[in-house]
Amino acid sequence: MENPRLIISAKERDLILSWIAGFSPPDLNTQKSLDKLSDELKHADVRQEAELPADVVRVGSVVTFKSPSLRKENLQLVLPKDADLKANKLSVFSVMGSALVGYRQGTRISWMLPKGEEMIELEKVDNSKVVSLGEGA
Repeated sequence: MENPRLIISAKERDLILSWIAGFSPPDLNTQKSLDKLSDELKHADVRQEAELPADVVRVGSVVTFKSPSLRKENLQLVLPKDADLKANKLSVFSVMGSALVGYRQGTRISWMLPKGEEMIELEKVDNSKVVSLGEGA
């Protein structure tokens, strides 16, 4: 199954690509996910920030999703330095975080997780905590 195109602002796409270039993945699964995310970002539907749909996953989004092996509620997508699963903060560079960024609420995404390829359903996206990404982010 081919995933739909990501929807993202040019600023966030460029920042994520630059962050990925400077990031050392801890394992092969993460590296493969980041490679896939990089490829998807290069072919994304790039929009002005004001034109992004309200339900697109961005850095700072709070999401609820499920897959055949997992269901998580109210996880906030954050930069790696802010990741803390005990506080429900998921790194955008984790395998699951890289699977979600740029997709809309209700989307089903096929992604290679550590247990194998799974269908992830993005049930809810809350962007009330998202702040515009600055150059120092």
